[in-house]
Amino acid sequence: MRRLLAALTVLSLFAAPAQGALRIEITEGVAGALPIAISPIRGEGEAALPVDLAAIVESDLQGTGLFEVFPREDMIATPARREQVNYTNWRMVEVDNLVVGSAAPNGRGGYRISFNILDVYRERVLTGYQITADSDNLRSAAHSIANLIYEHFIGEKGYFLSRIAYVTAQKEGGNLRYRMVVSDYDGKNPQTVASSRDPLMSPAWSPDGEKLAYVAFDVARGRTSLRVHDLTTGQVREISSRPGINGAPAWSPDGGKLAMTLSHTGDPEIYVHDLDTGRTDRLTRNGAIDTEPAWSPDGKHIAFTSDRGGKPQIYRMDRDGGGVERLTFSGESNQRPAYSPNGRHMAMVQGGPNGFRIAVLDLKTNNVRVVSKGPLDESPSFAPNGQTIIYARQGGDAELATVSIDGKVRTRLRQQGEVREPAWSPAGY
Repeated sequence: MRRLLAALTVLSLFAAPAQGALRIEITEGVAGALPIAISPIRGEGEAALPVDLAAIVESDLQGTGLFEVFPREDMIATPARREQVNYTNWRMVEVDNLVVGSAAPNGRGGYRISFNILDVYRERVLTGYQITADSDNLRSAAHSIANLIYEHFIGEKGYFLSRIAYVTAQKEGGNLRYRMVVSDYDGKNPQTVASSRDPLMSPAWSPDGEKLAYVAFDVARGRTSLRVHDLTTGQVREISSRPGINGAPAWSPDGGKLAMTLSHTGDPEIYVHDLDTGRTDRLTRNGAIDTEPAWSPDGKHIAFTSDRGGKPQIYRMDRDGGGVERLTFSGESNQRPAYSPNGRHMAMVQGGPNGFRIAVLDLKTNNVRVVSKGPLDESPSFAPNGQTIIYARQGGDAELATVSIDGKVRTRLRQQGEVREPAWSPAGY
């Protein structure tokens, strides 16, 4: 209960400054990761490109923990075309798969990038691709290459073109400055969306990835405001600034509605706001705290956190507020539900003897797997392919981390200072 109330009132979110870009560090990978080498991708005539495409691809694949990328400095050759490959040499260094490629001007100021994935032991081409990119969009091209490689071997869409939103705080003139930041999935290209001396929290992406809903505090006036920020135009629309709590925004799958927590009538309850008509309907009517709504991907249900049973647990109701049922029974408490994109799994924060950890509920079997180590983990959000979860972890410095849904692969997104409230964008292919 105390943790649930803290999520609503936000008495103190940060204690240290945050600055610079996030950087990924693998802390645990899978045993038997797939050996692969990415030969440098150069322009025609071995000319260097303005961006090292292969280095970005290496970083993307290595960061998943599923690939063991062969170090470039250990390569005895760097072929650009398949006919240049000496398979015997690559077998000697135990590389199973090799990616070779090159880039040529496309006549429109950009590049045509061709690459092949080679099976070293069978000495054959597994597949080949060709993509085009403007000269100022080569990083995205590299992420596209990594997506294609990931999908070929893993059988799932990659997420390397996705973005994340998160909140930082930095001390300026003796006071904290809060920032809502959007960056590439790997922390590169961070851009400040909103900045305030008062707390910002709860970023939520619209289904098309073009808008962010979030909560802004006005401490001096004792109010909160739930807003929608258009990332394309910069326009900010205030959705609710009623007395009390205006929090926990969650988009409907069609992008037309926002579920949220409001308390202007007394206890915190779940409401749904229609963005076209401006109508706001109340869904829950209970003397307990009902908060943290999450839409199911098919739009038929809304999961939420409630302490109506004594401690915070996750419940599910129909989109009109009917058919309420309890979903979680393991652990001392469960809260902050997040559906996987395919609706098969639900991530949540589970409280127990080891603190608060991220757990994954299989909605078909009701099996629960704890995937993070705690002691204070929070704010889970699924990658667009549903295979990885980003979350905030505390204990020392507050930082972001990722974990695979089976708990086998873990990374840390390090940054000086504190960073919290991550939300993974819905697109990344």
